[in-house]
Amino acid sequence: MAEVNSFSLSGTQHSQHWPSLISPDWWLNQAFLATTGQPKSAWRWNPGTTTLSTQRAVLSGVVLYLLMVFGGQIVMKSVAKPIRLKRITQVHNLLLTLISGFLLLAFLEQCLPAWRDRGFFFTICGAESWTQPMEIIYYLNYLTKWLEFIDTALLILKKKKLEFLHYYHHSLTMVLCFEELLGRVSV
Repeated sequence: MAEVNSFSLSGTQHSQHWPSLISPDWWLNQAFLATTGQPKSAWRWNPGTTTLSTQRAVLSGVVLYLLMVFGGQIVMKSVAKPIRLKRITQVHNLLLTLISGFLLLAFLEQCLPAWRDRGFFFTICGAESWTQPMEIIYYLNYLTKWLEFIDTALLILKKKKLEFLHYYHHSLTMVLCFEELLGRVSV
């Protein structure tokens, strides 16, 4: 008899709802198998143990980010010309676009069956809609917020004007994603 996964709505170990080759869940499982030798169902978010899973790490990240914003702008004032980073920016933007598209599909793969079977309110607000596959997707989304700090670094090096909304958004979106993981917020 197969062991029941306490996170899964269906009581199965895998959450894959779509055919293998188009299923983000399937691809994530393949990535876990290739990198760790274990299925993704073995992974868990453990505050204090998982990479970047402490409030200290988040606070340090925000402080370092803001130091980069304001310190970087001061340093770049002494540089005569902006640094040309067109190709690096294009590659970075393409990478973030692909990751974001993948995560969107992964969220949809998990949310649409729950929405169909249990309704909108359950899917968005129900504590039971927090599943282990969703936890992985939320964690990967949280990690992308750290990667998005590079956006700001590239803008600083190109001597672009940074609006308050830009660095406010980048720093606090990362904090929000961390808090969603801590609170197991299904939204």
